[in-house]
Amino acid sequence: MSIKILLIEDNPDHILLTKKILEKGNGQYQVDSTDDAREGLKKILEDKYDLILCDFRMPPLSALDILRELKKENKDSPFIVVTASGSEKAAVDLMREGAYDYVIKDLSYEDTLPIVIKRTIDRYNMKKEKEKMEEVLRKSEERFRKLFEQSNDAILIHNLNGQITEVNNRACEMLGYSRAQLLTMQVSSLHPKECLSDSAKALHNLGENHSARFESLFKKVDGSIINVEISSRVVNIEEGVIQSIVRDITGRKKAQRELEDAYQKLKETQEQLIQSAKMAAMGQLAAGISHELNQPLTGIKGFAQAAFMDLKESDPLRADLNKIIEQADRMDRIIKNVRFFARKSEFKMEELDINQPIEDSLMLLSQQLKVHNIRVTKHFAENLPKIKGDQNQLQQIFLNLITNAKDAIGNLNNPDGGELLIKTSLSEDKKNIEVVFQDTGCGISEENLSNVFNPFFTTKSPGGGIGLGLAIVYRIVENHQGKIEFESQEGKGTTFKITLPVYTEAA
Repeated sequence: MSIKILLIEDNPDHILLTKKILEKGNGQYQVDSTDDAREGLKKILEDKYDLILCDFRMPPLSALDILRELKKENKDSPFIVVTASGSEKAAVDLMREGAYDYVIKDLSYEDTLPIVIKRTIDRYNMKKEKEKMEEVLRKSEERFRKLFEQSNDAILIHNLNGQITEVNNRACEMLGYSRAQLLTMQVSSLHPKECLSDSAKALHNLGENHSARFESLFKKVDGSIINVEISSRVVNIEEGVIQSIVRDITGRKKAQRELEDAYQKLKETQEQLIQSAKMAAMGQLAAGISHELNQPLTGIKGFAQAAFMDLKESDPLRADLNKIIEQADRMDRIIKNVRFFARKSEFKMEELDINQPIEDSLMLLSQQLKVHNIRVTKHFAENLPKIKGDQNQLQQIFLNLITNAKDAIGNLNNPDGGELLIKTSLSEDKKNIEVVFQDTGCGISEENLSNVFNPFFTTKSPGGGIGLGLAIVYRIVENHQGKIEFESQEGKGTTFKITLPVYTEAA
């Protein structure tokens, strides 16, 4: 493809000479000429020439004038000035205004012109290639700058020491700091104190592994804390430049915690349903058993009493019969408890202050507690809202729990006795009354924790109980629309917490 050249020259002989020189290029050059400087300027602006050859002096315009006009029009063309005599000042002026080169009309003109033309074309092409590459680079930088600034995640650029050197808009929005503020800070200053060691460890690992991904906490300008997920990577190993992409996962963490809480509540509800079903099944079984045992037991006790009355007072068999009667009475009491457990009683429900049945229970057992050197601490909230419940049944709950605490403390065989804390309070949502019994007794072993409310389960010695106490407590609490929970550690004590709903007309 030939190179299109515009020759601006008012000397006909020089036009012929220049064309003759360029014809030696075997068609490499296509020359168009004009002897009018104004027309030459117009052609340059209107047409596309690969090269301009212009005489230095072309009245009414000089080469400098043409170059200045081209500069005003932002027209860049490979422009060579042809002059009869060169000077350093003229060359400097020409180059300043945009000339690529100049050539002198002397004896070496024929040899010099092709060389200058080739050098100018090469220089022009190199310049255009450089401009093209710079434009590509500029667009690339602009594209990545947009990606950087428009990212949904905060991006921090920092070094291995944690000094922040660049941030995007999202980082400022997320943390509340201005860009100028962040550029004076270190990444460690964004972490709460409890996360500093983990942050330092992550930066240390970056120096070895060149990437890391972890969860942490960030402190905003207002002091509030957010959960973040940080993905860091070394982008320049030699200079230690690190890019950290920070994602705010506070919402996700909150949803995760809510899901875990919901799952835990579901699990607790499921366990309560299983326990209720188990209690119902055991109640039916207990009802059947107590009914079948009651009649033969009545016969045993009746015949033993009749025989006892027929024997003389000195007869040694009276003592044996008395034992039979005592054990029959004990079995009768057990059957009554079983019947109570199995029976859905009609409670006498009334409005009452929860503190009263607890006080009554403590009064009934005060002597036993004193004998075992058990110190009772009471923290009863005043002016608690009323609950609706059966005074006697609630008292049975508290008697049972106080008695169990007494036995648990006694099992430690500690001459100093122990302590029992009883506390009543209103729940945070003001919808429930909470009653806590906390003792310093022997506690419950881990393998027995799941059996605490099971009917007929007991760790007491033979004759100490049949294991219906807490099962009955569970049933009574359940019938009062309440909930009972406990915590225990072997050798350290047990805490029972009963939650009963506050009485309202709607309830």
